[in-house]
Amino acid sequence: MRKQLFTLLWLVAMAATAEVPPGILQVEITGLKDETGDVYIAIYRPQDDWLGDEAFASRKVVIAEALEGEVVAAEFELPVGDYAFTAFHDANGNGELDTNFFGLPKESIAMSNNAKAKFGPPKYEDAVFVLELEPVIQRVSMGSL
Repeated sequence: MRKQLFTLLWLVAMAATAEVPPGILQVEITGLKDETGDVYIAIYRPQDDWLGDEAFASRKVVIAEALEGEVVAAEFELPVGDYAFTAFHDANGNGELDTNFFGLPKESIAMSNNAKAKFGPPKYEDAVFVLELEPVIQRVSMGSL
């Protein structure tokens, strides 16, 4: 009986420490005005500062290298969980989202779930999606606010 209990406890401990494989997020971006420049993608988790400078993951995607037809594609391996992302088209290549006097973007942007602004930037709750072991495809369209 003791040996069976030890074996059961060992199996439970091993299962608890087993590494969970990452989920795959495929981001597909459409609606670019032109094929120059780069797209910057920032991925946020619930505990991150939504739309802040400290994203969970971020990537610069060179459009010329990631263009498949009219779609710019990027793939991320992330732990399973809740996420939201933003993307912007850096047409002038300065590495920043250019804004006007009022702080509104001058370059095209997109949010996960194609969340739209309503009297301010989209809320995290409108952009959040669940990433599980099955790949998730988020197809978003670039636009302006």
